[in-house]
Amino acid sequence: MATESVPLCPHPAVLEEALTRADWSARDLAKAINPRLNAMGHPTVNLTAGYKWLRGHVPRSSAVRDVVVVVLSEATGLRYTSALLWGREHPTAETGETEELLGPLPLEDVLRIASEWSSGTVEPALVQSTTAEKLTAAVWDATRQAPVDQLTGRSGGDVVGPEFVDMLFDQLAALRRLDDRTGGGPLSQRQARLALHDTLALMHTGRYTAATGNRLLQHAAGAAQLAGWMSFDAGLAPAAHRYQLLAIRIARAADDTTTVSNALGMLAYQHAASGNPSLALRFAHAAVEHSTRALPLVRARAWGRLATAHASAGDPDGFRHAIDQCRRLIQQRHSDDPPSLYYLTPQQIDAEAGQALVDLAAHLPGRRSPLLREAAGLLAPIAVQGPAAGFRRSGILHGIHLVRASIGARDSEATAHWISALADHLPHVQSIRCRTLLTTVRTRASKQLRAAGRTDALDAINTALSRT
Repeated sequence: MATESVPLCPHPAVLEEALTRADWSARDLAKAINPRLNAMGHPTVNLTAGYKWLRGHVPRSSAVRDVVVVVLSEATGLRYTSALLWGREHPTAETGETEELLGPLPLEDVLRIASEWSSGTVEPALVQSTTAEKLTAAVWDATRQAPVDQLTGRSGGDVVGPEFVDMLFDQLAALRRLDDRTGGGPLSQRQARLALHDTLALMHTGRYTAATGNRLLQHAAGAAQLAGWMSFDAGLAPAAHRYQLLAIRIARAADDTTTVSNALGMLAYQHAASGNPSLALRFAHAAVEHSTRALPLVRARAWGRLATAHASAGDPDGFRHAIDQCRRLIQQRHSDDPPSLYYLTPQQIDAEAGQALVDLAAHLPGRRSPLLREAAGLLAPIAVQGPAAGFRRSGILHGIHLVRASIGARDSEATAHWISALADHLPHVQSIRCRTLLTTVRTRASKQLRAAGRTDALDAINTALSRT
């Protein structure tokens, strides 16, 4: 835990007013800022720290001060500053997720924004969300970014050959595999930002052909997309959205339909997970539309995202149609399938369908039992095999949804079994999203497991969560 505060603040009433507007207690504030501090690699604060701040104390850590300003601005819809909350001038470097990314933009401006954003001077945890209307407009504008006819480097720069770009793509593939195993921890997030920033710098200073310039754009788009995925896994949804906007803009410039469609699908998945089905459906439909002329595997990925979006909206017919399309298309493999979709296997689609069925069961209580039985059958293989196959984070994530299914089915033995299995794997994964979901599931399972005399499973998961 961080050392929370020193007595300096002359205006605790402002903090009290902000908490009232947000309908938060001081403990709620601490709970809201701790995931962001964790994602930044900073110590979390004690849940009682907010009470000290209400008595006029100020956090010693500038990171804590900044995050409090950002989360309260986000929660209230008002713009707070460090001077207002803490009685001191401190430039909080918050950025809006759509800031500078609305309207038509020349490619030079897009690359400049991406370079500044990935330079390390902006902290992703301080990005603020925007309205659904602004995000939708920014996504629309991004999908209209004009492709470039030709991008060549400086005449006097170092030569960037095809082999060097091959190496960059190999490094990006290795970073994706690391994410599969450990999730979006602070080091992985930083490495993805560096991959994006270094490629953008190379594009500015290097000497290369038009074909190589296009591949560098594709690499930058892939790095932005991966950074966005890792930010989402770290619980930083607004930063994740901003990275996906950049990925779409850069991919469109490179005429890279695969990355455009995949980034739209990721936005759909993120909004389905955050309980915003209308936006999820909007972005998922856009992903399907943008993948129309793409390879079958790319189209399968888009239809899978649409299936998840329909499930989040409680639409079983839409879900069944979309998942059937996904399964049909995934059988049509090609030798030139995009390497970024290496993970999209029939087992992965089954697991995603299982998660969607658990979500559907929550919307359709009259059909809960058969939906949950079907979900459990689809989720179990990846929950068992995922960690051994190099997909530990996916195994944990879908294991969590398997626990949700067993809780809903009132199967205490299955709940205890899967919670104990998750406890074994959790210490090896840095995914804040998985830990947050698992904490919620543990709370839901507690009464059932205690009644069944399976406090051993609760003890195991409590120990695992306390060590991560």
